[in-house]
Amino acid sequence: MHRQELLRRIPAPIVTASVVLLLGFAIGFWGRGATTAGEARLAQIPHTRAKLSDGDCEFAAQVQLADRWSGLVFSLHQGAVRTAVVDLLRSKSRYMVSTNTAREALRDQMISAVNGVIGSGRATDVSFTEFDLL
Repeated sequence: MHRQELLRRIPAPIVTASVVLLLGFAIGFWGRGATTAGEARLAQIPHTRAKLSDGDCEFAAQVQLADRWSGLVFSLHQGAVRTAVVDLLRSKSRYMVSTNTAREALRDQMISAVNGVIGSGRATDVSFTEFDLL
């Protein structure tokens, strides 16, 4: 019996149920074991160049996430997250991001921008791994 004939003999609901079950296991165990219970889940905003209102900056950041589902949502919307953060920076001047105090306020605004894309409370912290004014 050929493979195609065998597949035709399997009822469609069984095939559908099998696919859904496998997908459920894949999603259910996604990220399991990647972090321990007390370890933070981090997502990356990779090296990015952004235009300020009166200059440019380059930055990279880590986003601390509330749970693994937040990580999944972040990965699905990573482009929109990056766009939201770049749009936020576009509204800033050099003096608004040049000091540690100013960057602390910027971090809070970035958390809000990220949560605006991925859902309220999913991003809990943002830390810059790089921030250079050009």
